[in-house]
Amino acid sequence: MNGTQTIDPKLKIRRLAVRAGLLVVYVALMCVAFIFGKGHTVLLDNKDSQDGTVKAIESMTVSVNGGEPIEFMGGDRDMAKVRAQWHTIKIDINGQVVEKKFTVPLGADMVLLSIPKLLAGVEPAVVPF
Repeated sequence: MNGTQTIDPKLKIRRLAVRAGLLVVYVALMCVAFIFGKGHTVLLDNKDSQDGTVKAIESMTVSVNGGEPIEFMGGDRDMAKVRAQWHTIKIDINGQVVEKKFTVPLGADMVLLSIPKLLAGVEPAVVPF
């Protein structure tokens, strides 16, 4: 035996296919972990808009993703810690409950969510901070 051996071409292709498959699975797991595992800070804002078109809400309670309700008065700002990109916010204004969905932009660690803009349908209600 002179130290050289030939490998069957079918075996080479099979090894290459297995390695490529493992690479695809690894990249897919990284993407899932990035999207669903990344934490974000959402600043909940109840202030008048800068242009004056949307006014702050006098009194309300807000719950993000079914979490602990937070009380707000006009001009208040608070924060919530969340994971993933898609969230549900429940807003209770004097017994009238509104549920809205919002998305945190990919790559943003902290965003400002204007609750009056979200309720009025004014874009953008969510901006990077």
